[in-house]
Amino acid sequence: MNIDIFKSQFKPLFLLFLSHIVMSGILAQQIRIVLGPSQIGSNEIYTITLTAENEDLRDYSNFPTIPGFSKAGTSSSSSMQSINGQVSNETSIIQNYMPEKEGTFKIPGFAMKVNGALIKSPGGPVKVGPPAKAKASDPFGGNPFAYDPFEDFFNGGKASDIKAVKADAIFLVKTDKTEIWAGEGVNMTMSFLVSDENQAELDFYNLGSQLSDLVKKAKPANCWEENFGIEEIVPRKLKIGKKNYTEYRIFQSTLFPLVAKSFAIPQLKLDVVTYKVGGANFFGAKRKEEVKPFYSRPIAIKIKELPPHPMRGTVSVGQFVLEEKLGKKAVGLSQGVGFDLAIKGEGNITYIPEPQKVKSDLLEVYAPNTNQTIQRAGGRVTGQKVFSYLLIPKEIGYINLRKAFYWIYFNTKTARYDTLRPESSLRVIEGKKLDSQSSATAKDAFYSLIDKADNSLMSKSNIEDKWLFWINISIGFMTVVTLALGFMKR
Repeated sequence: MNIDIFKSQFKPLFLLFLSHIVMSGILAQQIRIVLGPSQIGSNEIYTITLTAENEDLRDYSNFPTIPGFSKAGTSSSSSMQSINGQVSNETSIIQNYMPEKEGTFKIPGFAMKVNGALIKSPGGPVKVGPPAKAKASDPFGGNPFAYDPFEDFFNGGKASDIKAVKADAIFLVKTDKTEIWAGEGVNMTMSFLVSDENQAELDFYNLGSQLSDLVKKAKPANCWEENFGIEEIVPRKLKIGKKNYTEYRIFQSTLFPLVAKSFAIPQLKLDVVTYKVGGANFFGAKRKEEVKPFYSRPIAIKIKELPPHPMRGTVSVGQFVLEEKLGKKAVGLSQGVGFDLAIKGEGNITYIPEPQKVKSDLLEVYAPNTNQTIQRAGGRVTGQKVFSYLLIPKEIGYINLRKAFYWIYFNTKTARYDTLRPESSLRVIEGKKLDSQSSATAKDAFYSLIDKADNSLMSKSNIEDKWLFWINISIGFMTVVTLALGFMKR
């Protein structure tokens, strides 16, 4: 057999096999490390983000230490996307760093063990400049650490709210509010505070098992929870009155009550190991280990029922804005156009319902794809949910989309219901009038073939010739293998 002919015939098959291996390797890379911006102000947070696609971050090693920066806690983020019934999700853990001074710093290359695999980052430079001016243009996109309700307690809270203990340490369970609307979020934190004047030696006792039990007891029924995912306990210096403490925050979440029923976070107990020092002998002082309980104070949360409204119980509660994006401002009568409506703000992002649609003889609207992103940081749960529609106009002229969509929510700042509407208008130019059958065809073309469309034309005979070519290749390959095996047996 001519070797050149053999190579020329099997080269496409080999390249196809090789590309499959390469693509499989690329798709398997579902975990990545993303470094923050290369330049920040001395009053800004630098971040290193660990992201996993379509899998949970079950286990990962500590984030690196950066010279010239101090760790400032972690936050988490998750996003979900649904396209044609296919759901994908992305989970991120964000390590925050606060610069200690101005200058140019080098982040050395590092590796993290994530879900049993080693993920590497080459590192890179980061320049810390003068303090940056605060940006107030986006009410939900600023520094998530600019406001933390938990810190209000330490800076302006009353020392009488804290129960003193002999070891000069406190187990504190704190919420940022004690009265909320049904559906509004309340941020809850659990911390162990140790006074700088404390003389006793303290250590956590079986914290993982205790924390699981504490969370079960603290979380009320009929509440949606957004867990901030604290994986690394970072000490923070705080001041209560004239006394300095070190805070070890062990848990943080935001609770969204789904019904108008008040609840209470009960008194909780955290066991901590203390050491007693006995009389000295030849080998030194004797230490005796003792497990000591620390108790939190119960907290009553009053839930207020929303004012009367036809949609009470189904609307979102919080502070939101509406953003829109129209694919084209002018479209032919028989053409479809994409239209995105994004609900963005602070509240229970997961429970954001789809905008209401007004039935119209001018416009055909198909069920949307959805995409949501959630950020948990600074005591706030923010994010957005995007609804992507396919619009097909039925008549020539102008269609005001303000009259086609609306979204109602309860504004916690104004304590009343607000309605958000898009401002876009669609100009429909000449074209063939669309009937119900062609509408169904357009829908199938958009949702089923959008990612597979091929504009090239191919005759039936060309298709049959291509299939026959590859069938002959396969038969020839099997024949060669059979003859080779027969020859080897001889």
